[in-house]
Amino acid sequence: MWRAAPPRQLTGNPTGAGDACVAALAAGLVDGAGWPELVREAVALSAAAVPCPVAGEVDADLYRSIRTDVSVEKIHAPHPD
Repeated sequence: MWRAAPPRQLTGNPTGAGDACVAALAAGLVDGAGWPELVREAVALSAAAVPCPVAGEVDADLYRSIRTDVSVEKIHAPHPD
């Protein structure tokens, strides 16, 4: 399991952020990216969609500026008893 967060809270219209997340995951899977990079890109792209007033838009400048600052950590799942 992985946990990731953008470097700051963003406000706006979250409609479309989930689609942006899925698009980033799909692109990363096609490119053969590892999980840390997949999660980082998904969070950055979905976060960059939030400030946009129209669903389906992404702020490309915001995406580029935050993608390296997304925190990503591996979380160890508890072992089932």
